[in-house]
Amino acid sequence: MEVNALESLASALTFGKKGSAPLTRERLVAALGAAPAIPEKIVVNRGQVSEFDGVTVTSLSWSVGWGAPTQAFLLTPSQAEGPLPGALYLHSHDDLKEFGKEKVAQSRAPQLPERAQWVRRDHYGDRAPANELAKRGFAVLVHDCFPWGSRGFGLDEIPPRIKEIHGSARPEDFENLSVMFESLSLNKYLSLFGATMAGILNHDDRVALEVAKQLPEIAGPISVIGLSGGGCRALILHATNPELRAVVSTGAMATYGSMLHEHIAPHSWMFFPFNLASAGEWPEVAMISKTPLFLQYCGEDQLFTKEGMADAHNVLSTHYASVNQSLYKGEFYPVQHSFTVAMQEQAFDWIESHV
Repeated sequence: MEVNALESLASALTFGKKGSAPLTRERLVAALGAAPAIPEKIVVNRGQVSEFDGVTVTSLSWSVGWGAPTQAFLLTPSQAEGPLPGALYLHSHDDLKEFGKEKVAQSRAPQLPERAQWVRRDHYGDRAPANELAKRGFAVLVHDCFPWGSRGFGLDEIPPRIKEIHGSARPEDFENLSVMFESLSLNKYLSLFGATMAGILNHDDRVALEVAKQLPEIAGPISVIGLSGGGCRALILHATNPELRAVVSTGAMATYGSMLHEHIAPHSWMFFPFNLASAGEWPEVAMISKTPLFLQYCGEDQLFTKEGMADAHNVLSTHYASVNQSLYKGEFYPVQHSFTVAMQEQAFDWIESHV
């Protein structure tokens, strides 16, 4: 019988063998690694205000303490009076670094150039979901997260070695080069400081959460929602910040064991904080907080196995049945990796039910 070297190595490393202690917030934060301090005082700058299809869009910016300022949109229903329930909408990964907030929010038409419109079409039902949530009476904050959009890097910052491997340094190849940069170079850099991609992204998201808390347009605890990479970020924010109102994560849950070996490559390093699997399985991240959680599984998801998603759901269902069944909802949809209009509407209904 032919031996698969990676499977053999995983066995030799006793993958998945961990102690009986549950994954705690403290152990997760340790696995996320070193991160900059959250600024004590975050100055939020307000820019252009526009109206688009019943939604007021205010441009915001702030510093997370390092790198370029974060650019963001605050979406509220037109003519809204008084503070509203708040939501933090986390954009997806998509192997598309040039844009972040524009994937899910609309301030003008067209928001995205033709070369990037496939994201909305294939992943979001050909609409801006953050705007649709705002129309339901929410103040929705959508920010660029490192290394996307305003928090990203330029072609000149990509190491020459990456360009040599790709065989091109043309501007039109930036997205392919940026994916290679993230996979082959960025995480080596972070490892020198004991940091992880998941931890740095969580830092940006936690700063955005602090911004949301101080906005006069928002009242009460904040809900969080995201697809794919945004869903991954939502799960980690759910675990690290217990003060949230409700969290929706779409297309971002399966067991670590099921991701070995062909399903490691399709995912970003944000799914794999160093040595986290020795402390707990990926579903255990979703068990840390008592904030209500709605997981949407894409039943035909090409990025996860059906067995891995089903196993994760069963683990979570069993856990929450013993704790508080009302804190967890899991639904499977007969779709590939996406957040369809029907899924969005069900997610928004659920968020509304927790206001």
